Amino acid sequence: MDTTKPKVLFVDDEVSILKGFKLNLGRKYEVFTADSGSEGLRILEEEGPIQVIVSDFAMPRMNGADFLEKVREQDKEVVTMLLTGQADFDDLCEVVRRGEIFRLLGKPCSPELLDKNIEQALRQYQLLSAEKELLEKTLNGAIAAITSLLSAANPMFFGRAQRVKVLAKDIASEIQVAHEWRLEVACDFCYLGYLTLPDDAQRKVYDGADLSPEMQDVVSGFPEFVSTLIKDIPRLGKIRKIIELIGSGYAERNDEYSEERIIASIIHLAQVYDLWESKGLAKGEVFEKIRSMESSFVPGSIDALANTRELGGRFSEPSHVSPNELKPGMRLLEELVLSDGKLLAPMGAIVNSSYLQSIQSHWAALGETFFPNQIEVLT
Repeated sequence: MDTTKPKVLFVDDEVSILKGFKLNLGRKYEVFTADSGSEGLRILEEEGPIQVIVSDFAMPRMNGADFLEKVREQDKEVVTMLLTGQADFDDLCEVVRRGEIFRLLGKPCSPELLDKNIEQALRQYQLLSAEKELLEKTLNGAIAAITSLLSAANPMFFGRAQRVKVLAKDIASEIQVAHEWRLEVACDFCYLGYLTLPDDAQRKVYDGADLSPEMQDVVSGFPEFVSTLIKDIPRLGKIRKIIELIGSGYAERNDEYSEERIIASIIHLAQVYDLWESKGLAKGEVFEKIRSMESSFVPGSIDALANTRELGGRFSEPSHVSPNELKPGMRLLEELVLSDGKLLAPMGAIVNSSYLQSIQSHWAALGETFFPNQIEVLT
């Protein structure tokens, strides 16, 4: 089978019609057929991504409009079309108007007309995919540049954001949560509020120390503050909700925010792990504490965290290097602090270009005497 051909799924309860689709269009497209909506959902899950779905409207048990609404829950990118008799058109006007369906075609539909509409649907799919990729890469690139600068200016919290992001992505992949770019952006932005704290308060919050009631109120308001801060940036509506939900405790609800709750819970779990690991607790102690909070997190996420940490053989034995010998990918096992007390990078930070630039700038301006002779790292 030529897997380079576009994938098209036809759903119709009349087997003879499905055979006709495959016979007339099978050479041009990789054709999948299903005789019911439930069978179509199974094929979409097993064979996806599928670019175009063409469904009959009048089918028993699950009609085509209901089927395509369920398709949207599994795949938000696929382009969908409905085949329907003249009597059904008035019932479907609202569905098409909402934009859930790309095109409405009357039955019977000739192979030539169907092929022409599938070609147009494929162009729509390519257009949407290209726009989505461009917007996500542009947004991610801009955010990465901003947060890299912030990590150098405020190494404590943005070093933590870096570690939390890596761990949260690993957990999401382990439990097969489609996090895409939203998880990464939420991790980058959720610490912005901490920039407003005085230096001594930042250290207390970072270390998880006891806070005064007034300070606790300020910190608890950071998610809402960040959400308001980014409200005018396009395409960040879901990310705002994720940030608002971090730390609120996971509660499974089948509503419009279920995806955001899952991602927020994964980020929260990664934050809790990083906080206790930064305090120097052994892995076993960290997991014992996290297990006592199991009901607060997405089911399966703590097991995924354990698997991620056990399988994460990305680092070798600890070694000591001079600060000017640090390289991207190394992980600091102690804080990189100058002799005047300024923190350049926190313990646990993974060295990146921003940290290296900050080190080089301080080295050139202050001289090597301000730096420790060696620092312990994992390479």
